[in-house]
Amino acid sequence: MASSHLQSIVDLLERREIKKAEVAATRLLRSALPDSERIQALVLRARARLLGERPDEAIEDLNQARSLLPGNESVEMLELTADCHLLRFEIASVGFADRGDTSLAKRLYERILTEYPRYGNLGWIYYQLGRIALADSDVDKADTLFRQSLFAPSHIPALTAFCFERLGFIAFYERRDLESACAFLDKAVFTYPASEPLAWMVQLRILRSRVLRAMNKNEQALLDAEVALSIAEKAGDENRMILAEALLAAGELAVCLPGRDRDAVSYLQQFLQVSRRPLGVDVTWSRVYEMLGDIYSEQGQFEQAISAYRNALQYNPYHPWETSLLFRIARAYYCLNSYEDTIRAVQEYISAAEQDDEASQDYRVYDVLGNAQFALGRYADALESYKTALRLAPANASDLDKIRRYQRFAQELLQA
Repeated sequence: MASSHLQSIVDLLERREIKKAEVAATRLLRSALPDSERIQALVLRARARLLGERPDEAIEDLNQARSLLPGNESVEMLELTADCHLLRFEIASVGFADRGDTSLAKRLYERILTEYPRYGNLGWIYYQLGRIALADSDVDKADTLFRQSLFAPSHIPALTAFCFERLGFIAFYERRDLESACAFLDKAVFTYPASEPLAWMVQLRILRSRVLRAMNKNEQALLDAEVALSIAEKAGDENRMILAEALLAAGELAVCLPGRDRDAVSYLQQFLQVSRRPLGVDVTWSRVYEMLGDIYSEQGQFEQAISAYRNALQYNPYHPWETSLLFRIARAYYCLNSYEDTIRAVQEYISAAEQDDEASQDYRVYDVLGNAQFALGRYADALESYKTALRLAPANASDLDKIRRYQRFAQELLQA
C-alpha cells in the first residue's frame, strides 16, 4: 500500500505539482511505516521542499532519513543534500550567504564523482560544480565543468540548455565575446524542452536580449525581451518577479528605439504596478522613473516629467546624476511657465553641486535661470546669469548667439 503512495508522490514531482507532493508525503509520514519506506518518503518530501526553495526544511528531512539508516547514505541523498546547501547559499539575503554551504556542497559533489563514477546523473554534478566555480570567480574551471556536463549522462531534461546558458553567460559577462555568447544562448533556446517550466526561458530570453543590445542590435533585442514578456505573462501569478524583470527589459529597450515611446511608457508603468513597491532606496525604481521623466519631457508632458524626476530622486537620494535630474526638473518648470519654481529648482541644483564639492559647470543651468529671471522682470539677476552661462559655455555651443541676444535685451531693459 505504501509503495503505491510513494509512486504517486514521484508522479506528482515529475509533473511539478510540488505542493501536492509535499502534502502527500507528509500525510504518508504520519502513518506507521517500515524504516525503508519512511526514508523514501522523507527523501521525496525533501525533494519537494527543495523544489519549493525551502532548503532548510529539506535538510531536516534528509538528516532524519540518515538517522534511520546511519552509515548507508545513498548517492541520491548525497546529491540532494548538496543541492540543498547550494540553493541555501544562492537564496540567502545579501550579507547572510554562508560560504560554508558552497564548500560542503562542493565536497559532496566531488565525493559522488570519486565514489560513484558511473552514476547516471553525473552531468548534473558537473553542472552544479560549474556553478560553484562561477560563484568563486574561477571562470576557466566553470567553463570546463559546463562543457564536461554536456557529455556526461543525466536524467535532467533541461540540462543541455542549462549548460549552454551558463556558457553564454561566461562568454558575455566574463569574456565579452558577444558572438560566442549569442551562439551559446541560441543553442540554449533550441534545446530547452517545451515541457519544462516557463520561468527559466524568460531569464534566458532576457539575457539574450542584453547580448543583442551590446551588439547594437536593439530591434532584435527588443523582440527577445517581448518574447520573454509574452512567456512571463503565461507563467502564472507565482512568477510576478520574472514578469517585472521582463517588463523592465522591454521598457529599457523600447526607450532606445525611435517611435516606441508609447510602448516604453506602457512597459515601465506596468513594471511599477507589478513589482513590489520598495520601502527605501531602490536604484531600479529610480532608473525607471528617470526614463519615464525623459519620455514625458520629450512628449511635452512636463508636469508628469517633474513628478517622475522627483520620484527618481526619492528612490535614490544618492543618485550620481542628481544635478542632471534637478536641471531637467528646472527646464520642465520653465516649459510650464512656472518661473519661480524654475528658480527654486536651479537653486537646488547649485546647492547639490556645492554639497558634492563640485562647482556647477553646466552653462545650460544658468541659461534657464536667466530666462526665468528675465520672464519675471528681474533683469539684473538675468544679466548675471547670462554672463555666467557665457563664461561656462564651450566655444562651439550652438546656442551662444541666443544667450548673447537675451543678455543684450536684459542690459537694455535694465537701463531703460
